[in-house]
Amino acid sequence: RAFGSSFCQPRLRPRRTQTPHSPVRTMAGLPSCRSTAASAALAGGALLAPGLLFVAPGSLQGSELSQGPQPRLRGQAAHGIPSPPAGASAMAAAAGPAAMAACLAARASQRQRGPARRGATPTGKVTCAAVIAPPTDGVRLTGETLQASLKMRCDTSGAGYSILWLAVNDELVVAGDYLTPAHKAALADEGKSSSYAERSEKIKLSLNGDGPVASVYKTGEPVFIADAKSCDKLKRQKLAAEYGIESICFVPCEGGVLEFGTSKGPATATWTEMPQCPVMPKREIRTAFENLGAKYVMFWEKQGDEFAVIADYVSAERVEALKNRRKDDKTFCSESRRVRLPAEGHGPVARANATGKVSFTSKPGQDQRLVRRSMAKEFNIHNMHCFPVSEGLVLECGVPANSTLTGNALAAALQMQCDISGAGYAIYWTDAGGELVVAGTYVTPARQAALLGQGKEGSFASAGKAFRLPTAGSGPVATVYATGEPMFIEDVCACDQLRRQEIANHYGIASMNLSPFAGGVLELGTSKGPETADWNKAPAMPSMPTPMLQQCFDEEGAAYAILWLEEEDHFVPAADFVLPERRRALRNRRGDDETFASRSKSFRLQVDPLRQRWGRPFAIDDARSDASINRQELAKEFDIAKIIFAPFSGGYLECGIASM
Repeated sequence: RAFGSSFCQPRLRPRRTQTPHSPVRTMAGLPSCRSTAASAALAGGALLAPGLLFVAPGSLQGSELSQGPQPRLRGQAAHGIPSPPAGASAMAAAAGPAAMAACLAARASQRQRGPARRGATPTGKVTCAAVIAPPTDGVRLTGETLQASLKMRCDTSGAGYSILWLAVNDELVVAGDYLTPAHKAALADEGKSSSYAERSEKIKLSLNGDGPVASVYKTGEPVFIADAKSCDKLKRQKLAAEYGIESICFVPCEGGVLEFGTSKGPATATWTEMPQCPVMPKREIRTAFENLGAKYVMFWEKQGDEFAVIADYVSAERVEALKNRRKDDKTFCSESRRVRLPAEGHGPVARANATGKVSFTSKPGQDQRLVRRSMAKEFNIHNMHCFPVSEGLVLECGVPANSTLTGNALAAALQMQCDISGAGYAIYWTDAGGELVVAGTYVTPARQAALLGQGKEGSFASAGKAFRLPTAGSGPVATVYATGEPMFIEDVCACDQLRRQEIANHYGIASMNLSPFAGGVLELGTSKGPETADWNKAPAMPSMPTPMLQQCFDEEGAAYAILWLEEEDHFVPAADFVLPERRRALRNRRGDDETFASRSKSFRLQVDPLRQRWGRPFAIDDARSDASINRQELAKEFDIAKIIFAPFSGGYLECGIASM
């Protein structure tokens, strides 16, 4: 079943409804607490909790709520495609004036009492509501998207920790967790070397249980526990008491349950009800890290006539690199938190909010309209995208200079993208001083043979190296780079905006697909002939974790890479890459063209064992001696030692290190 959460931005699926007499759920007999504003909203069948909508059948027909003001259209809705608004205020606005007034009253109350942060006491809509969450958008919490979501949930709620529980077979297990620096410091002051979140990793919860995690997973309804140590239904009740855990929220998310909570003391907020948190745009966060090559994301909220940062995340590798270079703990995000941006200004954040469209800024350190111009220059930010989430909420992501794919990682990415899509060639365009230039190309062996048979020298990909495309141009490559939106061209020879149209005609290029990729643009194309696929729409492409691919080849010394994609109840190999020198050495030693990657094509990986570690990369230290991998004998044959698995949307990237 599909579960939504207060992270999820619902898209293109009908809302489910429930009768207006559903009770407010509490755990262990705890009393229900609902604010006056929330009660007013509930009476109209409106917003109960962040991202949770309660609609009484028929309540919007023939009532004053049905004539309420409509929210401004964003994203797909702005183009005529129905997409439910993501923000709490926008959802309340859709229900009518009464619900909007209640929502705004609660927000105003929270603003007066201070945000849900350190030492604050936030207000919420309900203690725990028996409602149906909005449909999930299908975006799994994995990799950087998971880490960003866990941290930003703590930022916006005042929680001290967050945990992602995932269903594995008949159990719920921890797939990821996060502790705030303040909570860590408080634990250290108490002489504790571990945390409630870390200790929870050893806990396995039955899917058939009646505790809060299992209940949320089965019902799709959020649960709030005001006093964790008094909740008999909580299997970790004694653990909560040991670590001073006070209140806990549980909300459904894709494939599992998100838990976040507070503790005694000033390190976290104090909750009396479920805190009101903005919807986290998971799809945009994933796009930022996996497609655009971003190293940070920031969540801006309009507060009065200014925008302020309410949550942020910087990738661990970026934090480490900055610390090594600067010798301090500052980041572009940490310094941006000190800045307030004018809501009616001309910068990218205000522009995205005003237009409802993605705002792109190249070379922000040189943009005179940018309040943080000198800051962007100091932290070497190459470009930034600002995504409008809902009225008054904007997600910013940024790509630092020198963050593009290079070397073996680039070669692997281009080859595997062609293998998966059926393209005959791949081109990687990157920004070089305001111009988009070719940083890498790949042509499949079948396409090379076809060109040779036609008596043609070179290829369309190699011919592209002579072109330098202005980043401010209006062609397909520049447009994708600026907007962060993919583009499909079914008939390349009929595309007048393409400067390479004549060359495309010469080489018989049929269709082209362009998408943001690793800080640049990935161009894939097919040709007229049987050597490539025949596209009549954009090919379905996975978002591979390119930073991990680069790390595995550059730092771990990977000899191969395999992309495993999910198919029903298992993973199947969809594409692979082997270092040319590794392939040559194996051929000379073995006398054939077999590799560990090619032989792995006959194997299947079961979903559930991998889902246990779904949220983060993990490694098998020595595949030759580890019986947990079903390719142990194969690893011995090809002398494969360490294997690294990195999750991405819909699959896993596997990279292996060979002893030879």
